[in-house]
Amino acid sequence: MSSSSKIARTRVVAPSSRPQSRGLADRTIIAANKNQVPIRTNLRGSALLNTPRGAGFSREERQIFGLEGFLPYDVHSLEKQALRAYNQLLKQPSVILKHAFLASLRDQNQVLFYKIMQDHLKELLGVLYTPGAAEAVANYSNLFRRPVGCYISFPNQDGMRAQLEGHLLDVNRTADVAYDSNNPHDAIDLVVVTDAEAILGIGDQGVGGITISTSKAALYTLGAGINPNRILPVVLDCGTDNHALFSDSLYMGWKRTRIRGKNYDQFVDRFIKNCRELFPNAIIHFEDFGMANAYRLMEKYKHIPMFNDDIQGTGAVALAALIAAIKVSGASLKDQRIVIYGAGSAGMGIAEQIKDGLMILEGLTEEEACRRFWCVDRNGLLVESMGNNLRHAQLPYARPDEETEHWAKSEDNDGTWLMDVVKNVKPTVLIGTSTHSRAFSEELIREMGKHVERPIIFPMSNPTALCEVDPADALHWTENRALVATGSPFPPVELGNGKQYTVAQTNNALIYPALGLGAILARSNTISNSMLMAGVNSLASLSPALSNPEASLLPDLADVRNVSVDVAAAVVRQAVQDGNAKDENTIKVVNGKGPLPLEEYIRSRMWDAVYRPLELVD
Repeated sequence: MSSSSKIARTRVVAPSSRPQSRGLADRTIIAANKNQVPIRTNLRGSALLNTPRGAGFSREERQIFGLEGFLPYDVHSLEKQALRAYNQLLKQPSVILKHAFLASLRDQNQVLFYKIMQDHLKELLGVLYTPGAAEAVANYSNLFRRPVGCYISFPNQDGMRAQLEGHLLDVNRTADVAYDSNNPHDAIDLVVVTDAEAILGIGDQGVGGITISTSKAALYTLGAGINPNRILPVVLDCGTDNHALFSDSLYMGWKRTRIRGKNYDQFVDRFIKNCRELFPNAIIHFEDFGMANAYRLMEKYKHIPMFNDDIQGTGAVALAALIAAIKVSGASLKDQRIVIYGAGSAGMGIAEQIKDGLMILEGLTEEEACRRFWCVDRNGLLVESMGNNLRHAQLPYARPDEETEHWAKSEDNDGTWLMDVVKNVKPTVLIGTSTHSRAFSEELIREMGKHVERPIIFPMSNPTALCEVDPADALHWTENRALVATGSPFPPVELGNGKQYTVAQTNNALIYPALGLGAILARSNTISNSMLMAGVNSLASLSPALSNPEASLLPDLADVRNVSVDVAAAVVRQAVQDGNAKDENTIKVVNGKGPLPLEEYIRSRMWDAVYRPLELVD
């Protein structure tokens, strides 16, 4: 049967007077054939066409829902529609226009948008997210067409609860989202929130940060099949210190400098409190908060199911790549000497995750783990005498000043800069999060390569132009001995003799969607370090380099859905083992008492970009 024929024969469920409740006991029915479970709606005609849920509209559906005359005659399959839309996308002359096209498609036909993105994920990820999203964020008010997501503004905070309730009501109108219609507060699984102070390397972007929340939300669906209708993207409009926005008459956000201190804390706390009351089972994902607030808020709210991707996600995927590299080299994690160049939120987040790995996997104390790091920022090596100039997250990694007193030093140098650190520490691992283009020079890489058989080099700054070293150079300067992973995508490197080295991309999308999915399915009370570490170990175990040293240290992003099943399963098992899970069905599955093995159960709960049948209700 052709795809077109399948669409034409889509079953239309007979109209009913009211949608039936789908409680916890009915989840196994959904799991059995989830894509044939009908979407219930009372919309007809143009009202149905104007919803973004997406449908193929077979002959029978056109008759029942009054669509004849609103659509051309021929019925096209999803595959044919995707081909047409993809060809339209290719005709857009710039990344920003491609991003705008995808955003418009998402608003018009959600299923078609996700179908195209899944079919061309590696190609289009840079359009939807970085670097394409950065330009879209910066031009948000000029490109604005229609609102998407939730806008919580400081001057309107007295109405915050009502604003969030309005979104909850809107979600509950979509029968696609609620497993238990008797519990309307169970309609949101995930809140993706930003205050837009530190957007993708372009800084404070005010209300335009909503684009980051919507893009990140889409990656949860693409990466792990989290139902997009159960995700709420949010921007907290706290004002902006970007004065270019003030001077733009079209800027749509609150035009005043950012609130700070007590007012800011109370505003965020009010938001978290309302989310916990209205969406008690939802994971809260913090995105692109400024470094000073990001760590503080992560610590403050660690007792709830929350996650900071800039800190924890970046660190987790870097640790997974590092564990894989260490296995390839035959060394152990505790024996590494790790230099991190760039001691901002990303660099310190990586340090924190590796530190947790050293403690959980190797049994080191926190002090012992911290002694494995040398962190360098724009002021040089972090040392204790920097005192108040060190941020809270940097303090545990500051080295004793006396350590550098007898170092061999470069001329006209105080001995604390990157080259001096490399010469004296003789690192086994070099990580870049500095956005300092080509900071890892030939001299520096060759110096590192003198002292270690398999140097591990991770230039992780985005975009490509800001990467600390080209992977081809890193391999050439180490006689092809280096183990390399990057933040941006790079082509394979020719090694000679017909061999290629595949450069791993440390893309957070390999882990944070699966972590979220696992926490959602477990209804986890928190996202613990042990759950995160379980996900890291699972991702590392999937490394192609473990069977082929020239292969990537991380799985291919194109296979992210399959990767997410394994990673989410590890996260769920750890949540149950820790007593952190409260979903009874998931606990039964983990304990072997459910209708399906855990991995199959997870697949059954993932949202797919397919046209489901429609059911007309009164």
